[in-house]
Amino acid sequence: MSRKTPDPLWTVRGVSRDVDVCLVTQARSATAAECFATKRGIDVVVVTAATASEIAEAKVAGRLWRYTPQSRLRCFGRPVGQLQAACLVLCGLATVVLDLQAHRIPLRLHW
Repeated sequence: MSRKTPDPLWTVRGVSRDVDVCLVTQARSATAAECFATKRGIDVVVVTAATASEIAEAKVAGRLWRYTPQSRLRCFGRPVGQLQAACLVLCGLATVVLDLQAHRIPLRLHW
């Protein structure tokens, strides 16, 4: 089963009503990001690939537009699926049980 990777994030810098504007949008290409900004009345000056710091600033300022939802489950800062999360939990429990057995701590597991 292959999953479609989300479109990249683009930083669009421009002018709107004589005010400098910087927004981050998710689009297939730089041209699509420029069209997105133009539709919202921004005179686009430059479009570049978004960096992590630009994404964080846009999120705080409310200027981050995404159309794919962010994954709720994360491990080490990366999104994981439900099956991957379940496997990680099982691996963690197995590690705890093996560690307790290695230190000769009795477990009373009633099945």
